[in-house]
Amino acid sequence: MSTVITMPEFPVLGLPAGEKEAGKRVDFKPNDFDLAIETKGYLLAWTRATRCPCTPVSDQTEQPDPNCSLCTGSGWYYFGHPGTRNWDEIGDLDDIQRYLIEQNNAMVIRGIISSIQNLYNPWDKLGNWMSGSLQVTVRYQNKLAYYDRLIGLDVEIPYAELIIADGTDALPTRYPTRGVNYLRSVSTVYEADEDYELDQQGNVTWLPGKAPVAGTRLSIHYLCHPTWLVTEYPHTARTTPIKFKTGTPVTPRGDPRRLPIQAIVQYEFIPG
Repeated sequence: MSTVITMPEFPVLGLPAGEKEAGKRVDFKPNDFDLAIETKGYLLAWTRATRCPCTPVSDQTEQPDPNCSLCTGSGWYYFGHPGTRNWDEIGDLDDIQRYLIEQNNAMVIRGIISSIQNLYNPWDKLGNWMSGSLQVTVRYQNKLAYYDRLIGLDVEIPYAELIIADGTDALPTRYPTRGVNYLRSVSTVYEADEDYELDQQGNVTWLPGKAPVAGTRLSIHYLCHPTWLVTEYPHTARTTPIKFKTGTPVTPRGDPRRLPIQAIVQYEFIPG
């Protein structure tokens, strides 16, 4: 007796037999999602990431040029579109916020921050280490991609780093400084407005005669605007068919409408 192999039925498309849409269909209102982002989202300075065209120093590893003036050895180059800024929607910014936009040639958008997670690892190879990630949801037109950079313009975080004094009146911090909580060397604690001051771009400068000698190791704890990098974008495309009040839909189920997209980001200063 021979075995009869029946081909499975595929592809399947259309409503199940005997079912009707009437009374059972629920349509999203895409504009409501955009409204939520614009009314509840964080103000973000956004720059896009692309691979730097610098010549690799090794054909075997494709390592980027560490002396490249475009990417400074990271392999990534950032760009924006300053002509797209809508200052009426952005509103009034202080000098540091405006400097962050202009310095990075950034675009300005809004995004809802959610699902903030912390990962604590006291035995990490870097020492007692805490990292984390969060999710950002933006309007579908703002197509975030891998390694894009976002700066939170209306939020601040504490940040600490070690800096080697170069003997000049400038103290180059990684991020523009909103306010210094603590600054010291091994032997000296430096006081604000007595030993140093902040300018309107968030730069720390020493007052006359107060700069430590070149080579002095300094520890500084300060406030800054957080900078995030896109590390994953699991919801880079979202659509839904809309039939409600659609006179001549392009498909029997309705017109495809794009919805907000979502990406996972983490702090830029966390090692990759």
